[in-house]
Amino acid sequence: MTTPTTRRTQSDRSATTKAALADAAIEVLIEKGWAAATAIEVCNRVGLTRGAFHHHYKCLPELLADALRRLYAEMVHTGSRRPVNLVEVIDSMWASIGNPRFKAVIEAWLAMANDSTLQVEIGPVVAEFATLVNQHGEAPVIGNTERRDFLLAARETMIGLALGRATTGGKPLGHERKVIARIRAEATALEQQALDPKRRVRA
Repeated sequence: MTTPTTRRTQSDRSATTKAALADAAIEVLIEKGWAAATAIEVCNRVGLTRGAFHHHYKCLPELLADALRRLYAEMVHTGSRRPVNLVEVIDSMWASIGNPRFKAVIEAWLAMANDSTLQVEIGPVVAEFATLVNQHGEAPVIGNTERRDFLLAARETMIGLALGRATTGGKPLGHERKVIARIRAEATALEQQALDPKRRVRA
């Protein structure tokens, strides 16, 4: 007995192709950087012609914006649990910033700084990532100026680590674990200080 097959609709095929193009674009950004993320390079990876590319996207920035938006959705889904203390805030931030695919976001940030024409397509989704890495800045667990200042310093340190990875082909830096461990230790000390105000965080 032959099992009937369901024909894929044009919409299904289009969605699959767009997902493949978006994923290829992210991989190019990670592996080779913004300058290498051309329509030709992306099409070669997916096995499509330029004509097929323009059937789905009117221009390269539109594809890159869609690719980054998909990456954002992926990161938001992964880190959907809301932190309940400062240590979990740190872990949540590093889960996004320390994600190897975050290099694609860094490439977009740097490209926008050098090309204002990208603001229209890329700007809105890059702003979403800014919210992602600072989404707990006003959360009740922050509490006071000291904890907020610590969080800002921790975030900038993590972004610095991510920038360092960008110079090593996306590979983790040798000192990453020690740096993150130190940040988590300070976060733990601040949590303990909140329980015992007489306890002070060591410099």
